[in-house]
Amino acid sequence: MRVLTLTAGAGLASFARPMSRVQAIEKDWLYFHYEQEPAGLPAVLPELRALPERLSSYYGLKLKVAPVHVLLFKDRQAYLNHLQKTLPRAPRRTSLFVVRGGKPTILATAGKTLGRDLLHEAVHAINFGSFGGRQLPLWMDEGVAELFEATEASQDLVHGEMIRGIMGEQREALAVPLKLSSLERNESSTKTDALSYAASWAWCRFLSERGTPCHAIWRRYLSDIQADIAAGKLSHRLTLAAPNYETLFLKHLSLKTLDK
Repeated sequence: MRVLTLTAGAGLASFARPMSRVQAIEKDWLYFHYEQEPAGLPAVLPELRALPERLSSYYGLKLKVAPVHVLLFKDRQAYLNHLQKTLPRAPRRTSLFVVRGGKPTILATAGKTLGRDLLHEAVHAINFGSFGGRQLPLWMDEGVAELFEATEASQDLVHGEMIRGIMGEQREALAVPLKLSSLERNESSTKTDALSYAASWAWCRFLSERGTPCHAIWRRYLSDIQADIAAGKLSHRLTLAAPNYETLFLKHLSLKTLDK
């Protein structure tokens, strides 16, 4: 989950202070800070190392990877205590990506979801370094993070089931919460619910498919964001260049998530 807190002067030191006997271990572009190495960390390191290249292939763009500090807490209580002291308004989820004083930082808790959490937040970190913190839409940032945190089959069990529930038996019209224009209105990660994550995941998966005209429009949209050109809303571009884009999305859903 992305939470951007751009407060000048609040750098890494303010994050690390609550942790005692902190070790700083560099793993390529990630700098891990912890008291004791979490059991699940070694297993996810190869995926984290490969993530920049995988994302570059997904976007079809050259991405910028900057150093990111990762604070790993031994348990949820230590994590919550830290949030209460440093980010009292942040949502109480198992991990966060934050930026303070220009320094990107991942906060995560050791446990069963550590691997998924680190991959999810690392996507936010790469997106921040490559596209900046303002133009990339929240729905796309979260949707891509959902895509890369786990396998498609795993995510389909969660997101696909939710999409099936809201679509029901009808296949002719897209439910309002699944519309791209609805997702674009959400500008706060604290207000992003499970259905928004599911819809964002589905749109990001659809847009990466090279067989539709929407893919080229999406790629140009990303290039404009990276070049710091005012990109506007993707739904506006799709409406002009591919007016049947929602129908194409529905077809993609029927093949990927809505078949019985």
